[in-house]
Amino acid sequence: MVRRILFLFAVLLMCLGTFAQGNADAYINEADRHFQQMAYARAIEGYTTATELGAVNEHVTKRLAECYMRLGRSDEAEKWYAMVVKFLNREPKDLFNYAEALKSNGKYAEAEEWMDRYLASSSEAGEKPRSNISGFARKFTADMDRFTVRSVGINTPYSDFGATWLGTDRVVFSSSRNATVGVERRAAWNDQPFLDMFVASASPAGDLTNVRPLDGQVNSKLHEGPASASADGSVMWFTRNGYFNGRTQKSTTGINRLAIYKAYDRGGSWGGVEQFLYNNSEISVGHPALSPDGKRIFFVSDMPGGYGGTDIYMCLDQGGQWGEPVNLGSAINTVQNEVFPFVGADNTLYFSSNGHPGLGGLDIHAAKYLGLDEFGPPMNVGAPVNGTLDDFAFIIDKAGKRGYFSSNRPGGVGDDDIYTFEMLSPLEQRFLVTGLVIDDDNGSPLIDLEVRLLNKDGSLVGTTTTDARGEYSFPVEKNKEYELKVEMRGRYPGIQHLSTERIEEQQIVTRDIHMVPDAGIWLRGTARYKDRPGFLPGVRVTVVNMSSFFSESMTTGESGDFSMRLQSNEEFEVLLEKDGYYSISVPVSTIGMKEGLMDLSEARDLSFEPIDIGAPLPLKYVRWAQGEVKLDPIARTELDAFAERLNVNSALKVEIGVHSDARDGTDASRLDQRRAEAIVDYLVSRAVKRDRLVAKGYGISRLKNHCAPGVTCSEAEHAQNRRVEFAVLEVMQ
Repeated sequence: MVRRILFLFAVLLMCLGTFAQGNADAYINEADRHFQQMAYARAIEGYTTATELGAVNEHVTKRLAECYMRLGRSDEAEKWYAMVVKFLNREPKDLFNYAEALKSNGKYAEAEEWMDRYLASSSEAGEKPRSNISGFARKFTADMDRFTVRSVGINTPYSDFGATWLGTDRVVFSSSRNATVGVERRAAWNDQPFLDMFVASASPAGDLTNVRPLDGQVNSKLHEGPASASADGSVMWFTRNGYFNGRTQKSTTGINRLAIYKAYDRGGSWGGVEQFLYNNSEISVGHPALSPDGKRIFFVSDMPGGYGGTDIYMCLDQGGQWGEPVNLGSAINTVQNEVFPFVGADNTLYFSSNGHPGLGGLDIHAAKYLGLDEFGPPMNVGAPVNGTLDDFAFIIDKAGKRGYFSSNRPGGVGDDDIYTFEMLSPLEQRFLVTGLVIDDDNGSPLIDLEVRLLNKDGSLVGTTTTDARGEYSFPVEKNKEYELKVEMRGRYPGIQHLSTERIEEQQIVTRDIHMVPDAGIWLRGTARYKDRPGFLPGVRVTVVNMSSFFSESMTTGESGDFSMRLQSNEEFEVLLEKDGYYSISVPVSTIGMKEGLMDLSEARDLSFEPIDIGAPLPLKYVRWAQGEVKLDPIARTELDAFAERLNVNSALKVEIGVHSDARDGTDASRLDQRRAEAIVDYLVSRAVKRDRLVAKGYGISRLKNHCAPGVTCSEAEHAQNRRVEFAVLEVMQ
């Protein structure tokens, strides 16, 4: 039943009307009408009848699959999506939906195959992203002993979910158990009785007992729940379909959407119902969650401007009135659905999502509070709390040990059930590197092959062997650099690099290792950042044969690695380029070689320096004797290397700036100008075009410290001002 809450439902009473008789089109039209009204249970009846009459077409099968998925019946959804993906005009989204249905049924290997097809169809040319569904499944089921989980005694065959604290020894929850009170009313969404809110007592061991309806004005003829209460249990914010002061509030299209209301405890009876400031009949607003201090309220909405599906928003208390809603951003919200927020005593945000990596359906995630209303990357709390279907409405006590969540997992009493848990060890984010070891000759996976994980200094971290799929996996730590290495008879060693500087954004990083035959000559290397740790993707590596001028190119992936085959007995120029960085050119010779492996990183530093327009950089070894303009041999050596750099980066226009210290007086700029022009002349003699160079003598106009004329300073302090610099003025087209 959680799908009804998740997908922002319409409230429709079960009617006694029948489908028009006749051909399948009449049933399809009637089912389409129910689908548009979000009456998915009734829509299924019409579409199913249409298929029995022979209308097993793309429209009907896709609608049946979507209806079943929205009702949480992933087994039926899988069956229909398996038909949808066989149509010639299938859409990429169909592949995604089929993968999601497979994942919800625990078929992770198949789900990964179809999700990777979806990613390949929707990504640009180049390195294809991987979903790593199987890897995430292993990751999230690795600590099964962290939680103990059991069902509570109050569950019924109807939907019971969304327990929230009411003080320390009671909970409020939603249930459709009141099926026989008055005239039976059923939701067309799933043909289940309407939801009301109930109170139960919580035992120290976590069981729930003594269930009774919430007394007062909260329960209505429509749906109620979930809710959130203040710390002292005197005020409750709750979700209800738009209904206030006896009137139903519908959108312009007739949809009765979710809204948030506030009620007060009046001696055990809840009344004084008020509307939330940001209720709007054209959008849904629900699932309120108060922070422990009551100063912030979190909620879920499909309001315009979000990331897709339903997002979590927050409002701040501004002296008795809530401030404007603020979207929690892309770290929390995804293009799918984020729902059921809860804020723990330490301000950790717990919520459910089917957009972040998970085991299937909705998974519960935890995001640590960073301060200033910012949250860290979400962490899947893992099994056994999360499973293949929907797991949601997680709450935990002030001690961070016990709590409740809801799930429609198999083995429950029926529909959604409430479960109690005990957390035996703190949540800890873990990261993995995984990938395939592939025979480059035929593309087949290599099985039972040893893979080594090495630190930046080459020390061994661990070893593993590839499985039946040719896959390996290692746990890794954040903010480190690693090398992955595989050795095999008849193949050159396979190497890939990995930086975990921002691994929390992905949690699992993929590095496939290709094993090439140890015949012929192979050139490899690794591009990295110069100004920070990590390896540089997107570097275009071009190898030019200096005899034939034939060139071949490739682009580095996330590992920064490149590998290319070279002809023997030839001279080559290897050019490495990336926009925004200084290019690197390296000569390579295979004269006298028949086979071998050449690592360019061992011969040349392949660290890429960003081009910072206008930022001065030193020429450290350009120095003059007192009053002289002539360049000494050491200066010419540095300028030779600088000229080479400028010739490789032929689009740069640079300024050569010469500076003096205060002892040279105000006329020093004339001598500095002559010196700057001498440097330009020398660079021109080394094939740098003069129109790319600007000479500037600054004298003492740009001192770097306090050593102005008349100020006593040390020689070292004066030396800071006596300098030669270059600055990139522009990158010419």
